[in-house]
Amino acid sequence: MRQALYLGSRLALFGATLGAALWGWSQQPFTAALVERSAESAARAIEAQFRRSFTPEAAADRIRTALETGDDFRALWLADLADEEALPLPPDLNLEIEALRASREGVMAGAMDCAACAWDIRSCASLSEIAFCAVPVEMTPLGDLNALRRQGTAALAGEEVDRLETGLALVGLAATSAILVTGGGSALVKAGATALRGAKRLDSLTPGVARIIGSLGDLPIRWPAVLRGAPLEEITDAARLTRVTDMAKDIGRIAANTSASETLLVLRHIDSAEDAARLARVSDVAKAKTASRLEVLGKSRIFRATLRLSDTAVAAFAALWAGITGLFSLIAGWLMQGVLRLLKPPPQRRGWR
Repeated sequence: MRQALYLGSRLALFGATLGAALWGWSQQPFTAALVERSAESAARAIEAQFRRSFTPEAAADRIRTALETGDDFRALWLADLADEEALPLPPDLNLEIEALRASREGVMAGAMDCAACAWDIRSCASLSEIAFCAVPVEMTPLGDLNALRRQGTAALAGEEVDRLETGLALVGLAATSAILVTGGGSALVKAGATALRGAKRLDSLTPGVARIIGSLGDLPIRWPAVLRGAPLEEITDAARLTRVTDMAKDIGRIAANTSASETLLVLRHIDSAEDAARLARVSDVAKAKTASRLEVLGKSRIFRATLRLSDTAVAAFAALWAGITGLFSLIAGWLMQGVLRLLKPPPQRRGWR
């Protein structure tokens, strides 16, 4: 009787804990077990992972890889980041970086070269040159009008027209003119469209983003109206520009939290509108460090750093663990009782003397 009561109580305990775990999962299934961290917690998690990942050895390896692939732009940026983080680099690598920096500075030695960078972003030699020479122009309607001028000239000359660059320039003009209804975010849309156009010009758009803005490729463009500076509604169907404004607004948010030039680096990691929205939230946390942390950690790791297990999921895990522990304890008890029975000596029989 006592053994039956013991067995019943253990089974009841196991059933209760298992039931609690199942109830927890019914309230919040596994796919919803992760929730966003607070801004402060996410910032700490991102920074901790960055410190573990961006060591002197890792920095040197990344810079060498960039140099070997001919990505001088990225190599100089990583070298600047290593210097900012006070990470020592090998002497031979420092010499390579200094030689590269000297050659690039020679290209942009005068005001005429800065003007060339402002006229065509592809002439810029580094991120700082984009920031000081190209961005101040590109962020104004002059940048959009310059893009339209290039494409209008190509169209009238019978050459191929980059309709995506044209569409992004029109999005920028529309935001500047406050034609698009952006809920007070027309400045963000303008910044995002400018960053997208710059990335397109540098051939650094991902295929996913190129597909999203591909809808701009079939916009009707009236080139004579472009060249005479007509209002936007005479140039194209302004209402159709709204297709890309949501993503442009998220990218503009990244630019507002970092800088317009560093947003070009962030765009290398954006493959979808969802990526743009999530990285905009990351930039709200990491602020000016967004590009460097994203470049070192990668998109997947930085997204994971902003998430944590929900309280309901933690409670469900605890209940499930308690149930499993109770079950194994019950099984161990049965086995122990069996072993003790086997080891117990048989009772001695007393015979008649």
